[in-house]
Amino acid sequence: MTKTRRRGAELETAIYQAARDILTQGGLEQLTFANVAEQAGTSKPVIYRRWRSPLELAIAAIQDQIITENHGQLDEVNLTGQTLAEDLFQVLKRFTVSINTFNQALVITWFHHLDQQANPEVKDLLNAVKKIDAHAIERVCQRAQQRGELRAGTLSRDLQLMPFDWLRYRAFANEPITDATLHLLVDDLLVPAYQHALG
Repeated sequence: MTKTRRRGAELETAIYQAARDILTQGGLEQLTFANVAEQAGTSKPVIYRRWRSPLELAIAAIQDQIITENHGQLDEVNLTGQTLAEDLFQVLKRFTVSINTFNQALVITWFHHLDQQANPEVKDLLNAVKKIDAHAIERVCQRAQQRGELRAGTLSRDLQLMPFDWLRYRAFANEPITDATLHLLVDDLLVPAYQHALG
């Protein structure tokens, strides 16, 4: 039976869903443009015109799922904490939800391709994720500065990204990330480090 050709937003939704289904069932190795086109009811040229590689499509499909389920990306979280620790916990709790949204596929993809950062395409994708992560922490720190918990200034990129890399590694290693894990990260590592840098 021939599948009905789709267009516009409906086609994009079908492509993303097909990519996520293939990733879940067969992993990144099975995510080819031919497989996605067949499952989404479209043609390979349509996909080639939009995404440069299966990896780029994988990241886009996962980010689409995360944004949809979490009502926006990480740096758009509506922060409601009354302290630096509470805001950090809120962001990182949301981050762990994002990790779990797609069976850790984003984490696995991230680590699997870290050795390919010389590839401009992969580097662009990883930098885009890092930019979102860093901006989320910048927003947390700005609120802490307004409350007088931190002095004016900007954290180093390493300190901004440290909690996300730490959590990605735990997820990749299949180690549990509980609220207790997040409190350890926030209370014992991040708050002291951020206060030392901007105290």
